[in-house]
Amino acid sequence: MKTLCRSKERGFVLIVSMLVLLVLTILVVNSVRSSVLGEKMAGNYMDRNRAMQAAEQALRQGEAALLGADNGQTCLNGCAVTAGAVSASSAAVNAIPSVWADPGSATITTAYGQMTRGKFQVAQLNDALRAADKTDCKAYSIMGRGEGVDSRAVVILQTVTYVCPIS
Repeated sequence: MKTLCRSKERGFVLIVSMLVLLVLTILVVNSVRSSVLGEKMAGNYMDRNRAMQAAEQALRQGEAALLGADNGQTCLNGCAVTAGAVSASSAAVNAIPSVWADPGSATITTAYGQMTRGKFQVAQLNDALRAADKTDCKAYSIMGRGEGVDSRAVVILQTVTYVCPIS
């Protein structure tokens, strides 16, 4: 009789140990998935931050191209900024531009040596869109588009800049 009881106990221990191993395996797999997901989220956040910085840098370069060395006095009668160069133009748009027809470009190198890309577009806005207190000024829309290291991370920023005569 003693031998029969021992064989039954040994089989039961095997089943219990297999169940414990199964539960531990499930816990380990879930923790690894959670870790990988956290790493992906952190990487995406960092890439979006790079795209934001590239868009901000593109906006600053667009403003610098618009204002130029003469503080924008060239653009008081209307001008266009194409590929970073200012040229006289009276063409104004009635709305904020939504296309990237001929943008200027900005390439930003991060502290870790990775390149991000930014583009800017400057368009003169219609005088009807000008603020009431800026009657002597011209309004320009500057849009900056930044890409992260992964080209799917895109940020677009827009600002309106007024070029006014210097008193």
